[in-house]
Amino acid sequence: MLVALAVLIPIISFMIGVLLNFEIRKVFARAQYRLGPLLTMYSDLRGLLGFTRILQPLYDILKLSYKETLIPKSANKMLFTSSPWISLILAVAASYFISYGGLTILANIELSLIFLTYLIVGVSLFWIIGASASSSPWGAIGVRREAELLFSIEVALLSSIFSAALLANTLSVQGIVNAQLKLYPYILLNPLAAITFMIALLGKLQLKPFDIPDAEVEIVAGPFTEYSGKLLALLLASKYFLTAIMTGLFVNIFLGGGQILPPTNSLNLAVNFIVFLILCIAVAFIASLIHAVAPRFRVDQGFKWVITRLWPLAFASLALSIVFKSMGVL
Repeated sequence: MLVALAVLIPIISFMIGVLLNFEIRKVFARAQYRLGPLLTMYSDLRGLLGFTRILQPLYDILKLSYKETLIPKSANKMLFTSSPWISLILAVAASYFISYGGLTILANIELSLIFLTYLIVGVSLFWIIGASASSSPWGAIGVRREAELLFSIEVALLSSIFSAALLANTLSVQGIVNAQLKLYPYILLNPLAAITFMIALLGKLQLKPFDIPDAEVEIVAGPFTEYSGKLLALLLASKYFLTAIMTGLFVNIFLGGGQILPPTNSLNLAVNFIVFLILCIAVAFIASLIHAVAPRFRVDQGFKWVITRLWPLAFASLALSIVFKSMGVL
């Protein structure tokens, strides 16, 4: 059973990431009065292209995997080629620490929240390392922006995560889910932490207004400018994993993990997973709307806004959790 779950969970996480990235692209396109990837294909093209393009993000990865991988002569070849692999491995490892409606392997161990946060940071860190090894001026600018964003956003993200951990009095992801089942979702108890996490999620996924590192009209593709072929496919795959992990973590620590039935049998697990997936889609929809309507920050604007607005909100959410614990509300 454990071997089957070890194989199944990364596949589930990756496909959720594919679905959510389709949603982000679709909502963004419709907000600009474009069609975007088609949910239902035109009837006269279904024989050639299939019924739907909901798997378009997956097709993009498959297309890149067949293209030639070009490595700049001046790049540090070892770091440039190994960083996408390491970021993907870390993203796959992080997927084991999410509870998919009660379906999990490592989310129920103590300190799983600590391991998960390290792995999430590691994914972004190796994006930075790989891009810095490319020797591209556009990559260098993107790296600097990504590093600034990583430093500022992570503080707020960790504060919101540990606000929920304080309320549940545990560092286990599944433990936080179980604590909410006994009371009510923490989005109601500490909405400040949920808002902080949602804003930080935009930064981690490089969505507007925090798509500063890969601003296409300014620095081509930022950190990923020199990547192509299989290496770019690996980076996209790690980003899809990160999308599923971040939205799944929000559902876990603020929405009760989607568990509406005790995960004691296969039917209950299936129902819980469907609820979990619906909640992930809802979280991604909110992020997509913000991405569609928000303008991009300049580098200085984004950093200043996070320091002056998001950090105080994050610290306030942490203080609110401490107050609830000290008053014995929980």
